[in-house]
Amino acid sequence: MPFGGEIQLRNGGFEVLIIRKLFSGRVVLWTTCTLALLLLVVYTLAPTRNHYWDGVGFALNIEGIAQNEDGHNVTGEAPGAVYYNPNHLLYNFIGRALYLPLKTVAPGIRALDVLVLWSIISSVAAACMLFHLLLRTTARYMVSIWLTLLFAFSATWWKFSTDANAYVPGTALLTLCAALVARRKGPAVVAIGLCHALAMLIHQIAICFYPAMLVALWAHQAWPDRLARVRAVVVYTLVSAGSVTSAYLAVWFVALRRPADPVAFLRWITFNGSDVLTRKPFFSHAADMLLANLRVLFGGKLSLALGFMDFSLLILPLGLIVLCVGLIVRALWRQDWRRSAWALPVGVNFPLIWLAGFLIFLSVWLTEYPYYRLFCLPAFVLLLGSLLRRTKLRGRQLSHPLPAFVVLMASLNLVMYIGPHARVEASPPLRVALQARERWTGDVVVYFDKFNCDNWWMKYFNMDSKWRNADLARVELFVAEVRGAIRSGNKVFLDAGVLAYLSANPEAQKSFGMSLALGQAFGISNAKHHIQFVEVRPR
Repeated sequence: MPFGGEIQLRNGGFEVLIIRKLFSGRVVLWTTCTLALLLLVVYTLAPTRNHYWDGVGFALNIEGIAQNEDGHNVTGEAPGAVYYNPNHLLYNFIGRALYLPLKTVAPGIRALDVLVLWSIISSVAAACMLFHLLLRTTARYMVSIWLTLLFAFSATWWKFSTDANAYVPGTALLTLCAALVARRKGPAVVAIGLCHALAMLIHQIAICFYPAMLVALWAHQAWPDRLARVRAVVVYTLVSAGSVTSAYLAVWFVALRRPADPVAFLRWITFNGSDVLTRKPFFSHAADMLLANLRVLFGGKLSLALGFMDFSLLILPLGLIVLCVGLIVRALWRQDWRRSAWALPVGVNFPLIWLAGFLIFLSVWLTEYPYYRLFCLPAFVLLLGSLLRRTKLRGRQLSHPLPAFVVLMASLNLVMYIGPHARVEASPPLRVALQARERWTGDVVVYFDKFNCDNWWMKYFNMDSKWRNADLARVELFVAEVRGAIRSGNKVFLDAGVLAYLSANPEAQKSFGMSLALGQAFGISNAKHHIQFVEVRPR
């Protein structure tokens, strides 16, 4: 059994001896270090520039901008406190705890860089732990390596491993829980409870891991009797639930200074639950789920590769893609399906329940988003490993579809997803934010209607700019405020929200145009982004 039991092989004692030496020898250590170094190099050389918008918001808050459920408060004079979003309660807190010491050593470092580094380290650690779990599950050295690479170079995991987000660190903690429960000496129950609690405090969705851990603890062979099993389950539950509850109560009463109101507390914990509930027709719902699952493994578009990658850099990946497709077809054609290498589903309870717990939740909430499925991606790989327990790849890689599939997937993702998004040009908000640096020199005041996600980018990459909420209900006062800011020596810009309001209200536009003139707009406007700014000058 892969979790708690000795590995049982059917091919004789000699192979059992070889596998045991392999698992405890230097080969595994060197392979783990090689995998870690490879992933560190790959992730570090091609970090995404198309940042997840939430990550920019995290970094903005960590560097001192107040934030609440309605967005960021960039008009306050004092530095903002840590924002405790109940969906990922301690992510900003941990991020700031990592950022402040590093800033004292390297004053020029940005919070976004620290959060990306946290993701990279978490991703590499998760892959290394998964490799060891696969060795225990499959007892197949090359199968474990290829499945680890399948995990590490899947599209959504690869992209988010080089970005600021709560998903990769949370998944790494769940993988650590799986590694702790797989110990032959017996699970470290308290440590598992604390790690799972921290995963839930980084992101709430990690609670879906609870049924899988219950099964793993209960079925572990280290317990001598039923009472020991009950004790392990109870201790784990009390530690994890108690830690999470204590953290939420501490934030509610101490950090937020809220009153003892159970209804308000429950509403705060689940404040966006109804917003992400899926209400689509069945077939549309099923299509969303299928597409989200596929996008975990494959991402990007051909237009990205053609638009942002030099053709000379595409020759080698395209050649690999064609070669791998041919190898997969050849392997499947020559496969003896009467004596298939696929094993019966032995020892799949833990990864199967891990996978099912998240997919059941994601079939109702957050259906169309692939990145929430990262929390159960290790379970999918472990389940695949259980099905490939009888497969031997040494000396026959070219006759098995797994290696070719992994190389094909990695090549497609590099060409059509990771490579293009490593360039500034493929990220419209970042491109506009960097263009603004050339215009927003000196003292700059930007008036906005709503401080939306696109504006988060503009503020974060132009931290010296001052942002003020435009009082559009009283246009005369707003005009007077703008004129005063210009007289004080500031450059004044209006964002797309203010421009849209003026365009839709002729009276307001007339009052504004009597004393102020608009310059040339810059930015981008398409189906996904509407980022425009115009400088205001006296008429």
